[in-house]
Amino acid sequence: MMTHEELLSQVAEHAGLPGREEAERTLGAVLSVLGERLSWPVVQALAEDLPAPLAESLRDVRPHQDFNLAELHARVAERTRVPLGQAVELTGVVCQFLAEALSPGTVHRLREALPEPMSALLRPREPVGEFEYVHLEPGRGTLAEGRPGSHRPLSEARPERAHSHSVVRADNPHGDTKLSSASGFTQEREEETLAAGHPGSDRPLSEWE
Repeated sequence: MMTHEELLSQVAEHAGLPGREEAERTLGAVLSVLGERLSWPVVQALAEDLPAPLAESLRDVRPHQDFNLAELHARVAERTRVPLGQAVELTGVVCQFLAEALSPGTVHRLREALPEPMSALLRPREPVGEFEYVHLEPGRGTLAEGRPGSHRPLSEARPERAHSHSVVRADNPHGDTKLSSASGFTQEREEETLAAGHPGSDRPLSEWE
């Protein structure tokens, strides 16, 4: 749990307050409003778990009042003399750090005594997980080291640039139909082109008049 000084320091820092005195005044305002929503036995348990300066803010509360979360924020705004939006933020910060500073038993009693929208405010901050480094297993290949089973890094690899049946692999792609090396289209091989005449003719076109 936090000490009194740690609690004031955390609230001042996270609520954007100028210093210790302002943090203590804000804490007292939120505590007094919460005390008005609680029963007297719970108020006493809360006061016993607080440092003396903060417990003092609960001495004159009138407990057993029935109001909702919006009214809680409105009362905090009035007592801290800040806009309602800022009071909402201050209340959230104070309740969050109270949940870390108070004993677990007191926090449990508070949450049991308050309606759900208010009890939800009394949640400690989520712990920040430590950064985990990822270590590769020995012998396990990475992309830069090539695929599993390979003894050469990727930078030395000579990947195949064509499929096994690709025309790129052929010595003379499209050799059957290229003008430079083909033996001719079907019509040329059968001597049925215009240069050689037409079917049934005994003379090529070049000899026609």
